[in-house]
Amino acid sequence: MLPCRADFPILQRLVHGKPLVYLDNAATTQKPRCVLQAMTRFYQEQCAGVHRATHALSEEATQLYEQARARCATFLGAASADEIVFVRGATEGMNLLAHGLGQQLQSGDEVVVSVMEHHSGFLPWQRVCAQRGAHLRIAPMTDAGELDLEALRKLIGPQTRVVSLVHVSHVLGTVNPIEQVARWAHEQGAVLVVDGAQA
Repeated sequence: MLPCRADFPILQRLVHGKPLVYLDNAATTQKPRCVLQAMTRFYQEQCAGVHRATHALSEEATQLYEQARARCATFLGAASADEIVFVRGATEGMNLLAHGLGQQLQSGDEVVVSVMEHHSGFLPWQRVCAQRGAHLRIAPMTDAGELDLEALRKLIGPQTRVVSLVHVSHVLGTVNPIEQVARWAHEQGAVLVVDGAQA
């Protein structure tokens, strides 16, 4: 058994007589014991609106929230905690990014995605491109189920404003070379959006 399995109470369950294996993390992630304990403690001792009031509980909740953002910023290497935005899930995050970045798109601009994107990483870009008159470019994959890097490189050009790519495919398990794609996108002045739900 992997050492981290013991940290997840739900993974101690047997399903059909075998230890539970849970692979639906894009929809809902299971929580380790320390997260469950922190959530219980919050709901029992500090439950209040964040950034919504000046009473003691709200101030405590706000402080905890901002501490969590700062810890995430440090973990992710962000320049500041202001770069961290908490959302309910990956789909909401992708929708927000597509909507926000999409408002900057102009007719003739390009958004590059791959054929292996989850619908939540494809449909928002398709919608915003149609609304703004931008072009959606779709990178193919190889017969081996990997991103066709040569084709992707050719799609990223001077008109590219956004490259949106899944880090790990939820269907294929393919791990895409994000650092390499980031270099290509940034060379063209494009923003790279990474769906890291499965990573």
